[in-house]
Amino acid sequence: MKIYISVDMEGATGVVNPLQVRAESPSEYAFGCKMQLHDLKAVIDGAFEGGATEILVNDSHARMINVDVSQLPQNVRLISGNLKPLAMAEGIKDGCDCAFFVAYHAMAGSFNAILDHTVSSKTIFSVKLNGTLVGETGLNAAVCMESKVPVVLVTGDKAVCEETKMLFDNERIVTCAVKEGRSNSCATLLPPEETYQLLKDAAVRALKTFNSTYISQDLFECPYNLEITFRQTSQCDTVSYLPGIKRLDGRTIQVQCDSADKVWRWVDAAVTLASSATI
Repeated sequence: MKIYISVDMEGATGVVNPLQVRAESPSEYAFGCKMQLHDLKAVIDGAFEGGATEILVNDSHARMINVDVSQLPQNVRLISGNLKPLAMAEGIKDGCDCAFFVAYHAMAGSFNAILDHTVSSKTIFSVKLNGTLVGETGLNAAVCMESKVPVVLVTGDKAVCEETKMLFDNERIVTCAVKEGRSNSCATLLPPEETYQLLKDAAVRALKTFNSTYISQDLFECPYNLEITFRQTSQCDTVSYLPGIKRLDGRTIQVQCDSADKVWRWVDAAVTLASSATI
C-alpha cells in the first residue's frame, strides 16, 4: 500500500508565529522545520504500523525545500523543490492508494485559526470552488479525489480539523488537532511527546478505516467553477486581462476548468500575476 503525504508547516506542533514558517527568519524558521519534520515522522511511523509499504512525501510549504531528506526512513521518497505543476498535490498521480494532509492550516478568514490563509496571504482574500468556500485542504482534496485517491487524514490546528469535517461531511475522515488557536498567532499548545503519539495513532486509525472498504467521495463535480477574490482591486485588474477570465466585481474573477489539475494551475498563475500588481 502506497501512501501519499502532502506536508505543510503552519499546522505543525508548536508553530504559532509567521517568523517560524519563513526562511527569512533563520532561527525561528529552524524551529518550524523541526516541528514540521516531527509531525511528518509521527504519521510516517503510524502509516508503516498501519500497513503502508511505500510512502511518497510532497514538501508543500512555501519554497518547498523544508524537509531534510536525511532524516527520513527507508521506503520513503520525498518530492522537494519548485516549480510543481500540481503544487501541494504534486505526485498524487504516482500510483498512490490514499492521502494524508499533514501540518495543514485553515482557509483565509477562519476564526481562531493559526496563520490562516489560502495559498497567498498577500494576494488572495478567498477562493470558491463550485460555490463552496475552500482553502488549501479543499483545493488539494479536489485534485486527489479526481485522481481516485481518497484523503483519509488531515492534521493541524483545531480550526482546520473543523473545516475538514464540514468540507467532507463524512465522519470517516480522520483528523488530528495538535493545537487550538486563540487568535491568528496565539494557540494553546501540546508538547511534542504528546502530539507524536496522537499523530501516530491517527495515522494508524486512518489506514484502518481506509482498509475496511473505504468509499471515496467526490467533493466537487466537473466542470469546476473557480472564483478568486483578491485583496486589492489592482491585483484583480492584472489577473482579469488573461483570456478566459470573467470579472465578477472589483476584486473577483471567475474561470471554468475541466479538471481539478487546471484549477490548481489557475490559482498558481493568478497568485503569481497578482503578486506583480502595483498596490
